[in-house]
Amino acid sequence: MSHSILVLDDDIHVRESLAIGLEDEDYEVYQVGSSEEALVFLEGQKVDMVVVDLRLPGMNGTDFINEARKRWSELRFIIYTGSPEFSIPVDLAEVDSVSNSIFLKPLPSCDVMVNEIKRMLD
Repeated sequence: MSHSILVLDDDIHVRESLAIGLEDEDYEVYQVGSSEEALVFLEGQKVDMVVVDLRLPGMNGTDFINEARKRWSELRFIIYTGSPEFSIPVDLAEVDSVSNSIFLKPLPSCDVMVNEIKRMLD
């Protein structure tokens, strides 16, 4: 069974590059550029996981995850950030639906993230 993933990143190059890597692994991939856009998208389209950038215009990634978790409890999340000093907030660290692995941009290859996606979805 193929899983679907939403890539949430305001940088179109990062978003497209990650989407291509995930599509190569046979995931169905969607892309949005803001948290607000992601929430609207999720109202009409079910996905299994969201790969979330943290620094976003408007609502940040942490607030997005908290809001999306309230609305769609079955969703899974992976954090993909350009902030090397980032650590998972305590309120999210205890949550099974949020990966404890933080992925830093740029990823040398998609393999490490794909392994975590498989772990979380299978």
